[in-house]
Amino acid sequence: MSHSSNEASTITTQDNKFTNYPIALSVISIVFFMWGFLTCLNNILIPHLKTVFNLNYTQAMLVQFTFFGAYFLMSVPGGKIVSRLGYKKGIITGLIIAAIGTFLFWPAATIANYYFFLLALFILATGITILQVSANPYVTLLGPQKTSSSRLNMAQALNALGTTVAPYLGSILILTGAAYTIPNRIASDPQTIQLISTLENNPTNDIEAIFAKASNENVAYALKNIPPYVYEKLPDSLIQQELQKFSPELIGTTLNNIPTEKKLSLLSHFTAEQIDQIPTGSLVEALESFSTLKLQPIDQENLTQLKQHISDSTNTKIEQYRKEQAKSVQTPYAVLGIILVLLAGFVAIFKLPTNKDDNQNQQKQNYKLSDVFKHPHAVLGAIGIFCYVGAEVALGSFMINYLTLPEIGRMSEQQAAQYVTLFWGGTMVGRIVGSAVMVKSSPSKMLSWCAIINLCLLLTTMFSTGYVAVYSIVAIGLFNSIMFPTIFSLGIAEMGPLTEQASSLLVMAIVGGAVVPFIQGMLSDSIGIQHAFFLTLICYAFILYYGAKGSKPKKVTA
Repeated sequence: MSHSSNEASTITTQDNKFTNYPIALSVISIVFFMWGFLTCLNNILIPHLKTVFNLNYTQAMLVQFTFFGAYFLMSVPGGKIVSRLGYKKGIITGLIIAAIGTFLFWPAATIANYYFFLLALFILATGITILQVSANPYVTLLGPQKTSSSRLNMAQALNALGTTVAPYLGSILILTGAAYTIPNRIASDPQTIQLISTLENNPTNDIEAIFAKASNENVAYALKNIPPYVYEKLPDSLIQQELQKFSPELIGTTLNNIPTEKKLSLLSHFTAEQIDQIPTGSLVEALESFSTLKLQPIDQENLTQLKQHISDSTNTKIEQYRKEQAKSVQTPYAVLGIILVLLAGFVAIFKLPTNKDDNQNQQKQNYKLSDVFKHPHAVLGAIGIFCYVGAEVALGSFMINYLTLPEIGRMSEQQAAQYVTLFWGGTMVGRIVGSAVMVKSSPSKMLSWCAIINLCLLLTTMFSTGYVAVYSIVAIGLFNSIMFPTIFSLGIAEMGPLTEQASSLLVMAIVGGAVVPFIQGMLSDSIGIQHAFFLTLICYAFILYYGAKGSKPKKVTA
């Protein structure tokens, strides 16, 4: 506490009121961590709720549409709250409102209502919106203007730490419906290796005799790990014959790595008794995958036949399973709510410096949000924020479902979540490095180069398969790192008394996280996830333009 008072005595009254506030910056960085954690937890929540409520991609993207839509609707009211209360009280208010949102997850899960979840997310996002309006400009004022980008990147590095930790913890605490796992020793078994080689190179060469010589686990592992194109050469009757030899657990774990159309065809020929024996979690996951399948007439016929074979007792088990899975979010979000309340109390009792504009509130009231539109670099910065957040959220939102595709990563949701952790971990590392590099480098040039690299990586993942596609999309996180804080600081540069209004406009632009993923969800339902990424290509192309040209402030005549 006394440290903060001593720091306050080092204030200079020349160009910048704040010069050295490491303690204050540390406290606010914890806030950055929390909202990063909560925001990124949506990436786990989306595939979880998609399975629980059997949603297609468009419906599942309502999570991000609701969450980031709150930024657009609440940023101006949030800016007014901050103008009236000041940055410190604004941060406390944001934390309390966010806590209320997390606590509402408990009743939403109890009644298993998707729209109640969306309401809780809207309130949670409202709190985070107020935090964004308060904390981002506050950090830029805690030091000289020339190092504001570096300082904001450093604070955002803690935000990125939150986004890195969230998928890992979320996958453990929320994605609890893990299927039976084939023992690791099966992968190196000579019979397995021979079987996969035969399937990939000559699947029509007496494959039935080779299946007969292998154990059920050997065959199951092979069926889980062969490329999707091999299934086009295997008759359904042969796969059906092998599945009937498996235990129910082995059937469940095998089915969910088979291409969706083939899986639907196979399941439609199961009897009601066979379907009833499949582990409920695996069956629910299979049914969820059909909700995103572009149905051809034969697929529609198979789906109708499958539904006819699902007995009332199986439907009851599925409904009970969905309710149990919905409740898996209750404890994690309740704990997060308690942490937010405690953090709000900590900020309240901690002696933070008064914000720069507290003594200019009367003057600030003479300015309107519309005044910002006289500054092209601020307006283009808002479009840049829209594009960046839209691209980042779309990538994070679809990544688990994308990596589980048979032609991409062929992995479970829990395994895919670990790659999401790497994606956000790259962002954290990039922000730490970027905050140091940009002290001496041009932020706009770094922004341009990172945009170019991400365009290349995105094109790679769109036109490849397997682990080339996996690692190219994960690597985008590293070069996303400096984009948000850099665009934000460039957008409010040289705005003077209009800084808060410009900040509100930039925070409003975070609505890109609602719009872009939602549109990409519709595209994914019609043309598939991989091809739908062309929308994020457009976003990074604009960011390249902003870094190269649009971020330069121009003199404004009165």
